[in-house]
Amino acid sequence: MKNYKAFWIFLSLYLVSIIAINYIAYTVYQQTVKQEPMAAAMISDPYAFPNVWLTVSYMGSWLLYFPGIIIILLTSNEFTFKTHRQNIIDGWSRKDFVHTKLLLVSILAIVVTIITAITAAVFGIASGESFSADGMENIFYVLLQSLSYISLALLLAVLFRRSGVALIVFFLYGLIFETIIYGLINRYIHNQAGYFLPLQGTDVLLPMPFGNKIFYNHAPEPFVLVISSLIYLGLYYFFLMRKFENDDL
Repeated sequence: MKNYKAFWIFLSLYLVSIIAINYIAYTVYQQTVKQEPMAAAMISDPYAFPNVWLTVSYMGSWLLYFPGIIIILLTSNEFTFKTHRQNIIDGWSRKDFVHTKLLLVSILAIVVTIITAITAAVFGIASGESFSADGMENIFYVLLQSLSYISLALLLAVLFRRSGVALIVFFLYGLIFETIIYGLINRYIHNQAGYFLPLQGTDVLLPMPFGNKIFYNHAPEPFVLVISSLIYLGLYYFFLMRKFENDDL
């Protein structure tokens, strides 16, 4: 891992970004409360315990494209420079290659989760409230969401083998297409069906603070969304193995 410069660049960017966006949001809230004292009575402090676990997790969810980019670049570079072929010539099986990439996906997801948990704890303590573990299930949802986003990025990298195409599809699907499909399905087919799209389930597990009942009033129970997300992770593994075992090197 120490030789993966991209990994350390990602780690630095993610760490700076999650602190920066939460500090900005924290400052905006504090300034709003000073100017409009009634706001504090209407909306509880999003950076105090236990709200901070969801707030920081939600803010960090917008940064998951960072590790997605990293996994796409690292994987597509192996195809471009035939590194994967050399590893197999040196004795790796095709399954070993996939498992190595999935290990990297897991490491990235765990790093994201740890950074999120520490950031949330620091902001919560800084708010002056006593520590509370209520709401820490959101940290588990961060891990699940990170695995979902990064695994999808890995699948796209293996499918297209070109970083440019994989990145475009990753961003367009995650930011635009799935939102459109989700809206159309929920409106014209069933008001819960859209929640079972690949990324939507984990997005709903970490909604905008205080906005869950407004934006996701028909959402299934969290455990249903967790199971749905785990099924997708299993499907990603299945298709990765099938694709890599059946394609030419």
